[in-house]
Order: sequence, then C-alpha cells, then structure tokens
Amino acid sequence: MKYTIEERKELARRLRKEGRNCSQCVAMAFDDVTAADPELIGRLAAGFGTGFGGSGEVCGVISGATMVSGMAYERLERPELYAKVRETMDTFGKANGSCICRELKQPGRRPCIDLITDGVEMLHRQLEADGF
Repeated sequence: MKYTIEERKELARRLRKEGRNCSQCVAMAFDDVTAADPELIGRLAAGFGTGFGGSGEVCGVISGATMVSGMAYERLERPELYAKVRETMDTFGKANGSCICRELKQPGRRPCIDLITDGVEMLHRQLEADGF
C-alpha cells in the first residue's frame, strides 16, 4: 500500500477539514487500494453522509469502507466479500458500540473525526493482513 496508517488517517482528517462527509473521507483515503480517481470516489460517496442521505442509518464510515472493500476484494465470490464487509462492521461496532449514525451521534459520544480515523485504521489493518 502507498500510505502508512498515520498518513492515511491524516489524509482522512484533511478531507474532513475540506468539508467531506464521513463516507467520502474513508473511501477517498484508500485511492491507492481502489486505483480509482479520488474525486470520482468522492462523488460516488457523497450521498452516503450522515447515515445514507442524512437518514441516520448506517454510519458513513461503514459505507465508505464497504465501497473500498468492494473494489479491493473484487475477485472474491460474493459470500467471501460479504464476510470481509461484516468483519469491518463487527470490528467497528464493537469498538464504538454501534454502526448506526444516529446512535453514534448521541450526546456524549465520540466525534465523527474520531470514528473516521478509527474506521480508516481498522480497514487499513484488514487490508494489510490480506496482503494489500
């Protein structure tokens, strides 16, 4: 992979400061893995912010990570790909108590930027373990 974990997290932080949503920050931080134009990835991820179009459903960190997984693990059969996505969701959910945006945004919870960097680190470690 082109980036270290810390470089990737810093890229995600910079994207957030530019006004990108959680999904965009995660998906765009893995442009080296997806081999896709980061601006195209940003446009594709734009609607997933605040839990799918502002609905508060699945956290944008998870939707961004799922986009990356779909591209990174493109050669896997569907059941294996889904297992990789669930692995990310399970790890994130255990660490943060939920994968649902509206639950994660409750008072006293961690800020989105921390969730973004957690998700970036978790996905990076997973991909690294799988030989990327």
